[in-house]
Amino acid sequence: MPKSVVRVGVLNNFNCTPKEYKQLNNFAHKHPDKSFFINCNINTPKLHAINDRPYKAVITLNPNITDNSFFKLGQVDLSKVAFVRIKYVPNKPTIVNLIKLIASMDIPVVITMQRFNGKKSVSTFGIKNYKFSYNRYRLTENAKKVVEKLASNTKNVYICDRSGGGCKECGLCAKLTVGENLPVYSLNLSTSGLCPFSCLDCYAKTMQKFVVGCGHNPIAFDVIQKNMKQKGSTKHIKDNLNKKTERKEV
Repeated sequence: MPKSVVRVGVLNNFNCTPKEYKQLNNFAHKHPDKSFFINCNINTPKLHAINDRPYKAVITLNPNITDNSFFKLGQVDLSKVAFVRIKYVPNKPTIVNLIKLIASMDIPVVITMQRFNGKKSVSTFGIKNYKFSYNRYRLTENAKKVVEKLASNTKNVYICDRSGGGCKECGLCAKLTVGENLPVYSLNLSTSGLCPFSCLDCYAKTMQKFVVGCGHNPIAFDVIQKNMKQKGSTKHIKDNLNKKTERKEV
């Protein structure tokens, strides 16, 4: 049994190329106590290569929120899919239908509640369903209740960090890949390079732009480490945990 889980391609994309798999094999050989799984966009050209490798995959089915690329999942051996990730925004029946369709295929679905960087991007999806908090437009409490009800009433459907307590409290990445709630780490391979996609208000690319502006490299490649969400060190997570503690003490 592994002692921890490593998500590969958190700040970029695992493009399923031979060079990436060779480098990942080297990491897996050096760290037999860790279980590695890969992170892919459904539009990854060599996605089918997942079928010939031992690593579980997490695939984002609607990277641009309203796109219809999910049919490409048909090229993948579903036994290699740990879970799929679907981005959620309110009042989009096609997204709800996609969630229910994939879940009915006995594939775990993890919903990401989409956050936006500014009014321009959020306005397309109904700004009344969002509030500006911690430098992002996030779903209002009422809007969150709708998606939480969907997840609670639909088999095989989960919400990423539903409690707001970060990866330590969530545990889905580990539970859905190895069946145990283990510590989760990140690895961004240099053979993957920067992500070739430009998804709307991508958090990873937003942070990369920020750190480059501060004079740093966009990604720390080839290092197994916990990011801020996995550490539980963001202000958003800390404040949520403090609120829970205060409620328990009352």
